[in-house]
Amino acid sequence: MRFRGTRTLRAVAPLLAFVALCACAPSRTIVTGLEADRAERFFAGLPGRVVFPVKASFSGTAVPVAGDTVPFVVGVSAPSPEEEMMGLYDPFGRGVAFLANDGRRVAISRGPAADLAGFRGAAPLDAGPVSLARVLSGAPGYVVTSAEAARYEDGAWSLSDDRQTLRSDPGRRFLAGAEYRVPGMRVTVDYPGRESADPPDRIVLSVRGVKFVLRRDAE
Repeated sequence: MRFRGTRTLRAVAPLLAFVALCACAPSRTIVTGLEADRAERFFAGLPGRVVFPVKASFSGTAVPVAGDTVPFVVGVSAPSPEEEMMGLYDPFGRGVAFLANDGRRVAISRGPAADLAGFRGAAPLDAGPVSLARVLSGAPGYVVTSAEAARYEDGAWSLSDDRQTLRSDPGRRFLAGAEYRVPGMRVTVDYPGRESADPPDRIVLSVRGVKFVLRRDAE
């Protein structure tokens, strides 16, 4: 029996290589001086909260613009930010696609059930030094460097450079949203209901009109 929603699954594998958070806040004000320094230090410290190795699994759904919701399962194993493997599986636990990240490039390979799910393969992504595990753990995917700092009306900070835009929660305690800009695509992610710096229980990714919802499985 052919797995339903094959067109969406074909898109899931390369898209899950990136995670970013973007809350649709109203206007923001550019900040400089002491506040800008504080904002930069805040975001720069977030990746250090993720302790490697990282192992986690997620139950997910993909919701295309038009069509049925497609269920899938994701597993990630990352001994370090430069040695990460992510697997995409159908609801029966059969491997559809695998993503290998070496800290520079994300290689995408077909799994045993690739044909059943309609996944024909995808080209490698030159994503640069991004960490998939950090993104799924609620931290910035790229190393935070000097960038434009700003403050939203609700008090949240943001930091933006040419690869990512990061947004804190209004209390400036954890990452609440971000956007990653990679060649050929723009990916946004939201962590609905996140209340602490612990790994988020729910992750929502949006790219090219398709919404991906991931729920972290209990360890």
